[in-house]
Amino acid sequence: MADNLLGALPEFIDSLGEVETLLAAAPSQPLGEGGISVQSQNRDLVNAVNRSAMVMLVSHFEGFVKSALTELIDEICEAQPPTRRIPEGLLELHTRERIQEIFGTTGPERIHKTRRLFSAYAPLWDSDRTINPRILSARVLTRQFTNARPEVLDSVFSLLDVQDIVTQMESHVNQALSDRGDDATRIKVSVKLEEIVSRRNKIAHGDRSEKPTRFEVEGYLIFLKDVAECLSFILQQTISRCCSLR
Repeated sequence: MADNLLGALPEFIDSLGEVETLLAAAPSQPLGEGGISVQSQNRDLVNAVNRSAMVMLVSHFEGFVKSALTELIDEICEAQPPTRRIPEGLLELHTRERIQEIFGTTGPERIHKTRRLFSAYAPLWDSDRTINPRILSARVLTRQFTNARPEVLDSVFSLLDVQDIVTQMESHVNQALSDRGDDATRIKVSVKLEEIVSRRNKIAHGDRSEKPTRFEVEGYLIFLKDVAECLSFILQQTISRCCSLR
């Protein structure tokens, strides 16, 4: 998969260095050494570092997904392929947004927006028309990605005619594990993503009982890096399909 990766991927990988730097800021002295006061301070600092790293890691990953989706739209807008190459779910999403605007208005404003809908957006459904880059919006697509839960990823990628995204991620993640020499471990991607987002949310909403260990955060980092590589490859394939002029 390494030959076809989005530009957003190396930026994400580079951002992981910030998480690793934060983790390295925790006390190196083994917990349990020193006086009671020192032990308490070290424990609190370790927990604070790990909690912060957890939030930062998931934030960087979710930022990567949004950047990758934006890159997809930018590539389509630059290539301006015929609309038949664009996933219908993506076309419907943009049309739906305008229809919703119409039903939120009355009188002359509704008439104006209805006319604009048909004049500007009807060509999206003419298979031989070149895509209008002023119509497609990365913001419309990235707004659908609200968090990294598996059902959200599945919903967003289904708009791009990518089916079973979780299954594809699972295959890639477990192959990466095997390539690193771990043939015994199998990861259920949907469960792992739900676990990561849930723990991040608890920390972000002030649950002080949520205390991931450094080992756990480092494991999450490797996992999300593998997931990001898979998503990058899949989106690059989508770009290739969409931007073909055939």
